[in-house]
Amino acid sequence: MDKSKRRFIGLLGALPLVGAGTAFADRFPSKPIRIIVPASAGTSIDAITRFFADPLSKRLNTPVVVENRPGAGGLLGYQAAARAPADGYTLILTGIPLYLLPLFTDVTPPPLDPLKDFAPVARVARVPFAIVVPADSPYKSLPDLIAAMHKSPNTLTYSSQGAGSSAHLCSVILNDMSRTKAQHVGYKETTMAVTDVVGGRISFSCQTSTGVLPLIQSGKLRALAVTGSKRWDALPNTPTVSEAGVSGFEVSSQLDFMAPNGTPQPVIRVLSQQIAQIAQTPEFKQFCEKQILTQEPVEAGALEAEMTREVARWKNVARLARAN
Repeated sequence: MDKSKRRFIGLLGALPLVGAGTAFADRFPSKPIRIIVPASAGTSIDAITRFFADPLSKRLNTPVVVENRPGAGGLLGYQAAARAPADGYTLILTGIPLYLLPLFTDVTPPPLDPLKDFAPVARVARVPFAIVVPADSPYKSLPDLIAAMHKSPNTLTYSSQGAGSSAHLCSVILNDMSRTKAQHVGYKETTMAVTDVVGGRISFSCQTSTGVLPLIQSGKLRALAVTGSKRWDALPNTPTVSEAGVSGFEVSSQLDFMAPNGTPQPVIRVLSQQIAQIAQTPEFKQFCEKQILTQEPVEAGALEAEMTREVARWKNVARLARAN
């Protein structure tokens, strides 16, 4: 049999698979969709997920159910999503922990692989951090804090929700880019990590708006800088880290809807378009302004290459964290 005949037969063999995927997408959805939240009810990521559930249900004319799966720093939720059938009926809203969880474990092989276990559906927003100090701290600005760390390496302390958390690695990046050193103190909960900053037992911390904005506004914490690409509307006089002198610094946690890897691409496209359109609405813009989020609707195609870059980036940050 010559090559042209073999190629023709191969194409014929592939046609039923293409047709099946298209037919499946035409019938999608035919039952409720589940969105897993890898955190407890009442958290920021839970509120964002629930914002999308109702309009997505109306657009797709099917129930959308939110299921909280907290535990093990989000690992239980991620594993539940990764192990679900790859049919479009299970989604999960992810952040930086998707990339961090495999990097801070002694288990071999790691409990999950972002590139092998998940397929991107859509980005909806980013969550920036604020670098905060006690209200009575001698450090009135980020350059003051950096100067103190230069003068006395490994003397100042910073808190986080544990090794490998986004708060931990935000500070690791700050130390790396400012060529300073400070001591990490890990906690089991965000509340304790922030409380000890308020009490003056910790020098500084990088935390999301949910954990620190009320304390900043009530005068219990001082914000030295915010870590995103622009200032917060709620803190217009607080500069970005880049504006404060660490040029090029930008750290935020992206909020991406993901599906189990292997979900048919026609179904991914349906979900991606609808979620991205919801993320562009004025209602979501208002939600983001209240939550101190950066509205960022991006469809699936643009996220695939970015996932590879994120894996490489956080591997490098994890290496820096272990070196310190």
